Amino acid sequence: MSQQNDFVATVLQRSGNAFAGFAAADMLEAHPEAAESLGSDPLALWRQWLTSRVEELAVAISVGKPELFAEQVRWAASLFEARNVAIANIKRSLESLGKVLEKELPENSQAVVADYVSAALAAMDMAPPTTPAEITTDSDEGKLAASYLLALLEGDRPKAISMVHAAASKGASVADLYLRVLAPAQREVGRMWLNDEINIAEEHFATATTKMVMSQLSGRAEAKARNGKTVVAASVPDNQHDLGLQMVADVFELNGWRTIALGANVPAVDLVQAVESFQADLLLISAALGKQLPIVRDTIAAIRQYDSTRHTKVLVGGTAFAGLADLAEQYGANGYAANAIDALHLANQLVGVTDASQ
Repeated sequence: MSQQNDFVATVLQRSGNAFAGFAAADMLEAHPEAAESLGSDPLALWRQWLTSRVEELAVAISVGKPELFAEQVRWAASLFEARNVAIANIKRSLESLGKVLEKELPENSQAVVADYVSAALAAMDMAPPTTPAEITTDSDEGKLAASYLLALLEGDRPKAISMVHAAASKGASVADLYLRVLAPAQREVGRMWLNDEINIAEEHFATATTKMVMSQLSGRAEAKARNGKTVVAASVPDNQHDLGLQMVADVFELNGWRTIALGANVPAVDLVQAVESFQADLLLISAALGKQLPIVRDTIAAIRQYDSTRHTKVLVGGTAFAGLADLAEQYGANGYAANAIDALHLANQLVGVTDASQ
């Protein structure tokens, strides 16, 4: 990353809310029809939308990937459009943002931002990205995932739980149930919510049920003998999602690791203290959104700052790293893992544990 990109990203991160507010006001003044059907405070909604775009723009510039910002805008626009916001107004909001940034940023920074905004506007003229279903029924696990999801959508928690326990009783491992049943079902829940196919109450019910099932499965499973290694697992600040992280932590626990799962939204200073206090051999860091990537970078930098923690192995994961696995090494991590099993295999290699996981 060039110093110029670093400077621009920092300015955007620090002043993003102000830039978004100026752009939202500019767009609504020029196109008052963009306020229709957005409730009593359309300015706040457009400011919120544009603040997220500025955060994404800062991350894309910081890693030198204009295509990342273009894809994120294209994706976010399709979701906003699914909520009955006209695509023409979404484009106008981005154009207004470009105008504000051209006016407010130093002259030597304007060209960098203009290129990224232009790429995003061009991407919005393309067909919207599709969100393929996460569940396929060409396997027993896929059929179970579909049945489990249906029970969740019907609001039948006992039925959903009982069918997963039935599979466990027939010999399905916790790792397989997590990876091939619960995770795909939960990703499908997320996809449906993003596309406005289910509401937030239904999403919360499904997530709470899956967490309950996970707790029951991990409690009934027989863990392997301790291997003498300790892992600390946490989601970075601003990441409120920890279900996937808990799946990873459970798999580590069942495979002999002493596992310290700290959950969501853990500040870097507390994470450093936990790694030191528990003398962790490994740190797992999860990020869900692109705007959290700089927080991952800063968290790893904090871990590497102290003699007591700088040699701790670090693995990163989460949807924020989709298509950006190369950032793991750039940020000072020892690797990236897409799922719990991959994380366990890589972790065992890193710390010298004989890998006998299933």
